[in-house]
Order: sequence, then structure tokens, then C-alpha cells
Amino acid sequence: MDPIERFFQAGLKLSHLRLLTMFDSLGQIRLVAEKLNVTQPAVSKQLAELEAGLGVPVLRRVGNRLFFTPVGETLMKRAREVFHQLEQARFEVDALTSGISGKVSVGAVATVMPVFAPQLVLELKKRAPHVNVSFFEATSDRLFPMLGAGALDFVLSRTGPPRADAAAFASHAVLDDPIVVVCGRDHPLAARRTISAADLVELPWILPPREAPTFLALQEWMHEHGLEFPDGCVQSISLQANEAMIGAYPFLALMPLAVARQGVNREKLAILPLEGTRFLETVQLFYNHTSANPVLPVALGCIESAEKTISTFLLP
Repeated sequence: MDPIERFFQAGLKLSHLRLLTMFDSLGQIRLVAEKLNVTQPAVSKQLAELEAGLGVPVLRRVGNRLFFTPVGETLMKRAREVFHQLEQARFEVDALTSGISGKVSVGAVATVMPVFAPQLVLELKKRAPHVNVSFFEATSDRLFPMLGAGALDFVLSRTGPPRADAAAFASHAVLDDPIVVVCGRDHPLAARRTISAADLVELPWILPPREAPTFLALQEWMHEHGLEFPDGCVQSISLQANEAMIGAYPFLALMPLAVARQGVNREKLAILPLEGTRFLETVQLFYNHTSANPVLPVALGCIESAEKTISTFLLP
């Protein structure tokens, strides 16, 4: 066993990692010592232990200031991840042992709700079974004002808020789940290996509302290829109803890839191999980082776990 592996297994302590994250935040050994209510030599001793165990320095002096070495920078970043995971574990253990209760309100657009809602509920039931959950499905232009007003705890959307409001919310990408074009398994195009835009002329569609970003993305693609939507199209945001209609009539429609894959596995749907028709690929999570809702950290952890499960649906 090499020295670094031995140190990581037996010598590395959380106190070493905490020193690195505190130094990153405070910038001086003196301030770290004051924050921990210990002497500067005590802090220096722990840093010396860490460097001896690693066999390389984690800090270097430039003039009167200390800076992270590349090794120290790497270890500090991983230390932050460790403490983030420990904090998440604390919330989850607290929820399980104290019976955390309350309510979390989730907003999502129609192409995200059926993908995330079932898995999110399952994860919440594992970690906080007494929490009440409410879902609100709407277009993003309705969801973001509700999030800003505190009526929703977080929003799952494929598009962000208006630029003027973006700074009010924390956000990050949670899933790559593009919108794709589908048809029924008995549709004349279903068995085709290659399809061009010209093959779609005069074919009827099930379409989202005209103000929806999914409609606008499809419309732009249609116009780029000289196509128009024919008469006889249907407007619907219900994915369940859309699948039923696709099975009964040769419509084309848009669906999230995660949902479409399940339809393909049930031998109900086919995904059309049309170039350039993977729209609004990234699902994003938006929430108010100043929220006082004690359930929110647990719910955000559940989103992370749900994403891992949903990702398996995207495999061909």
C-alpha cells in the first residue's frame, strides 16, 4: 500500500478537510484559528500533519500570503463536496428519526411533470414520509412568478425565467432529456430507418399550446425546412391522452425522451430519426436559496436521487 493510500484510509481526518475549506473562505491561518477558537500553532500543526501524510505541501507562501498548491486546491474542492454530502445526510437522518413534517410545493412544465413527479414522490416517501407534496403543472411564464411569490418551493423547467428575474433564483441542470418527435408503432413512418423533413408534409400533429417553448422550437424547425402545420391538428398537453390518440390515429407528436423510451419499450410508440429534432434538451431546477422551508433541502436531495433513476429510462 503506498503512503498516500495509507494516509487516506487511516490518517486523513474530517478536521484536516475542514481546515482547508475554512482557509479557502477566510484566507488567513489567524482567522481560521479565531473561528475554531484555537491557537495558530494548533492550526499549523494540523496542516503539518496533513502535508506529512500526503508527502507534498497543500499551501505555499508568496510574500506575506499563503495560497493553495494544486494538490491543496484539489483536496479543498473535494472537501467541500464531502461536507455538502454530510450536511445532506444530516437532513435525511433528521427527517427519518424526528419524523420531519411539513409541505413542499413543486411546479413543473407539462413535459417534465410526468417524468419527475412519480420518482420524486417515491424518494420523499423514503426519506420524509410525513411530508405533504403538492404539484402544480403550468407553463414557465406562470410558474416563475409563483416561485418568486413563495407559492412554490422549486420549479422544474426547460427554460429559465426572464433575465431580469434570473438573479432571484438558484438554479442548476438536473437532467438531459430532449423533446423528440414520436408516432404510433403502426404509423407508416414508424419502421423507417431514415426520414427527411419532406416525409412530414401534410401529416397531422398533436401540438402543445402555441405559446409553449416546445411549440416554438418545433415551429422554427418546420419553417427552416419549408413546412407548415396542416389543418386537422390537435392541441393537447396531456402526454397520457396524446399516447392514446397516437395509438388510434396517425398523428405525430412531441414527447420527452424519457417518456418516449417507455412507450417504445411497451411497443406503443416509435421515435422518429429526424435530424435536428431534439428540442430543449436540458431540464433545470430553480429554487429560492433564501427559503425558510425546512423540507426544501430534503426535497432537493430527492431530486438528485430521482434524476439517477430517470437517467436509466433514457438508455436505448
